[in-house]
Amino acid sequence: VAGAYTVFVNHGVHAAPYWLKSVRDEKGQVLYSGSSKTESVLDPRVAFEMVDLLQEVVRRGTAAGVRSRGFSLPAAGKTGTSHDGWFAGFTSKLVCVVWVGFDDNRELGVEGARSALPIWTEFMKRAHEHRQYRNARSFEAPDGIVMVEIDPLSGGLATPTCPKTEMQAFLAGSQPVEVCRLHGGEAISTTQVSGWETEPAADKPEGQARPHARPRPSTPSGTDHNAQSKPEKKREQPQKGIFRRLLDMFK
Repeated sequence: VAGAYTVFVNHGVHAAPYWLKSVRDEKGQVLYSGSSKTESVLDPRVAFEMVDLLQEVVRRGTAAGVRSRGFSLPAAGKTGTSHDGWFAGFTSKLVCVVWVGFDDNRELGVEGARSALPIWTEFMKRAHEHRQYRNARSFEAPDGIVMVEIDPLSGGLATPTCPKTEMQAFLAGSQPVEVCRLHGGEAISTTQVSGWETEPAADKPEGQARPHARPRPSTPSGTDHNAQSKPEKKREQPQKGIFRRLLDMFK
């Protein structure tokens, strides 16, 4: 799980966990040096959007207890509860996952926010006192990400009259373009996303025109199409033969 979370903090690059960093002899000579294999597995922009979502969990979600317990560095993470309790979280310098539970899969009966999160917080507070981790900084957005201030209720661009606003990350071209409709803005029509097609063109031979539907004639309200009278055709008189004409002369 810790390896999976490295994808988000490393801008889409997975860093495989390894057990030993180095082995030295009594003279300090390095006998073995471990390293992590890395591989790009996710679009950096998508990875940052996940980081932005996970920061909200720490700001005001199920992991808000991290702040009340005294950990103030920029951080993101997610609690988890099943038969056990989890908290997976990270800063720009360190990923840490805490699991609390029984080896035989018995019910722990305590959610992750109350079991794993306090342990994670105490460990991260002490770990970031060390020089290697103490300069944790805010998460940097890659190219192609725009930060937009929105109204969380409507999803539209925030206006001066919106009572609550928040900054949210979007892939460039997918951000909302209409202002909040609930607090003085125009109605939201659509979110424009560059490159999206609403109706892909159907395959057709080159040069063949797309058929157009023939418009139906308008019908007055309350009139049934089936009940409309059609123009009566003039009834054709059958032509008379020569004997019928002779008979008509003697009438």
